[in-house]
Amino acid sequence: MQAGEYAVHYSSFEGPPGVSPSCTVFGSLAEAEAHAASETARRPELRCRVYDHEGLGRQPIREFKGSGYKEEAGIGPRFRRWGGSVLFFGGLILTIIDWRSDFELSWPAMIGTRLLAPGLVLLMTEAVIVIGAKRRKMHADETRTG
Repeated sequence: MQAGEYAVHYSSFEGPPGVSPSCTVFGSLAEAEAHAASETARRPELRCRVYDHEGLGRQPIREFKGSGYKEEAGIGPRFRRWGGSVLFFGGLILTIIDWRSDFELSWPAMIGTRLLAPGLVLLMTEAVIVIGAKRRKMHADETRTG
């Protein structure tokens, strides 16, 4: 795709037998949005995401969901924040408890250190996603105004 082109990516799509496109490319954002809106109206179980020329590596520009669309399972931002915080800070508290008792108990530190890493990964992943989204928004605002 080239700059100025937009792709509509489908969650599922029934095309001709043996052919099932995963996306359709349009020359303008208005065309892509109109197509996505009409497809989700025609097929309520469909979700369409509109991407710019940079593709799936970034967040979609727009998302259209039919009334019958069922969300796919996945790790959402809420889980990354809450789960990451509980794991990281819970592990930190357990490790500090054992450290303050000169590691006499040993089990709090053993469990706590194993909770720290996944908690940190979830929190850092969420931080990278949030910072990336803010940078993309700032870049989009700059290109619109300048």
